[in-house]
Amino acid sequence: MKIELRKIPFNEKEFQTSFKNVELKGVFYKENHNLAKIEATLSGEIEVDCNICATTFTKKINETLKLIITDKIYNGFDDEYDVIEIFSNIIDFDDIITSEIESIKLDFDNICDNCKLD
Repeated sequence: MKIELRKIPFNEKEFQTSFKNVELKGVFYKENHNLAKIEATLSGEIEVDCNICATTFTKKINETLKLIITDKIYNGFDDEYDVIEIFSNIIDFDDIITSEIESIKLDFDNICDNCKLD
């Protein structure tokens, strides 16, 4: 799912999209002409490698995402929201899901059930 930043409403708009067995569901809204916010839950199952034995296993995910999307360089700092700077004026939700999946795959807590028992 893709949407132009300029077409995002100032009122909260519910959305739901999925990509590769992972669903992103929540709301998005515009704070000003150059900044939108997404508050959503990322859920589903992904394949990850165990950090101990390198065996691939399925991990269930249920992550809360709070994102600031801006088409300018963001000079602020926000403890609650992660910032994504876009330069094409298009918000690509599939790219957001892919990026979050790759980030989860790099987590240090990806340990399979066999290694948890040891």
